[in-house]
Amino acid sequence: AVGKYIVDFFLRANIKTEIFQEEKNRFNIIAKIKGKSSNNAIAFTGHMDVVPVSEKEFQRWETNPFSGVIKGGFIFGRGSSDMKGGLASVMVAMTEIVKRKIIPSRDIYFIATVDEEDGMKGSKSLLNEHFLEKISFIIVCEPTGLRICTAGKGRTYANIRITGQTGHGSQGKSKNVIDFARQLMNKISGTTFPEHENTAFGNTFWQILSINAGLEPCVIPDELTMKIDARLVPNHKTDEIWKKMKKILIDLKVENPGFEAEIEIIDKREGWILSEKSPIVPSLKQIYNNLQIPFETTYFAGTTDGSIFRRKGIDCLILGPGDLSCVHKENEKISVKELTDSCKIYFEIMKRS
Repeated sequence: AVGKYIVDFFLRANIKTEIFQEEKNRFNIIAKIKGKSSNNAIAFTGHMDVVPVSEKEFQRWETNPFSGVIKGGFIFGRGSSDMKGGLASVMVAMTEIVKRKIIPSRDIYFIATVDEEDGMKGSKSLLNEHFLEKISFIIVCEPTGLRICTAGKGRTYANIRITGQTGHGSQGKSKNVIDFARQLMNKISGTTFPEHENTAFGNTFWQILSINAGLEPCVIPDELTMKIDARLVPNHKTDEIWKKMKKILIDLKVENPGFEAEIEIIDKREGWILSEKSPIVPSLKQIYNNLQIPFETTYFAGTTDGSIFRRKGIDCLILGPGDLSCVHKENEKISVKELTDSCKIYFEIMKRS
């Protein structure tokens, strides 16, 4: 439904729009304003999907999470900050460029993706599309409170599959995979990354996000799956995480014969740092000064579609309205002032492109 709305919006504004089907009823959207040159195009990107609202979370909302209520200078609703606000600001800015008959010096793209909140299938499926070859810079419109994020942390996550032996619950512990998992959890919590801590980009850390095991109460489980999630500072390679995990598992198997454990890597997203030579930052500083908006650079704690598009050698930064600390939970909201300010910033970037 969001995709159809965006397509209709751009068609009414006479902005060329294409659909790239990802799977049934889910598609990416590419819109383009033609500039004087098709080389070194600039793109603005964001995702259309949002995380769901559980029944318990629903009870904690002060408004209906999908109502879009405006109260006290904020719009409340799931996805308001993450990240319908950024998408809407770019859409309005692009229509203003067209309405005012401004012809930018280079093409301007709008890339709206699906599945960013999960496996990022949307951005990954676009990597082989030819239009990306024309783009030299991408602005990711995720919520940063209008701060300019010139670096992004990496992320990698995997399933650890542990196998042991079944047995009757009355006959001793046998090769209970939960015992092995307990030892692994202790190793994980006791393992740090001192060479990647207290940096200008925070710390590298890992944690367990889920554990599944057991058939029914009377049977000792012989299979267990544990999901591990790691967040890395930009100069920390994802492969190093799994080398360390492999060493831990080898040592544990020696101490606990009869168990097996394997790592099933689900995704690897490398961290990044924008080059200090990039001309976009001083240009943004001038725009902020002209608009009398406080200028600040920082890094982004999460991963975004920008991490995927960088695999094509495209530089990016993250800049958008909204507060990352209030998303994925009850009473998500976005400042109306930040929305209008972000729209002005995006418009100025497009106009100067």
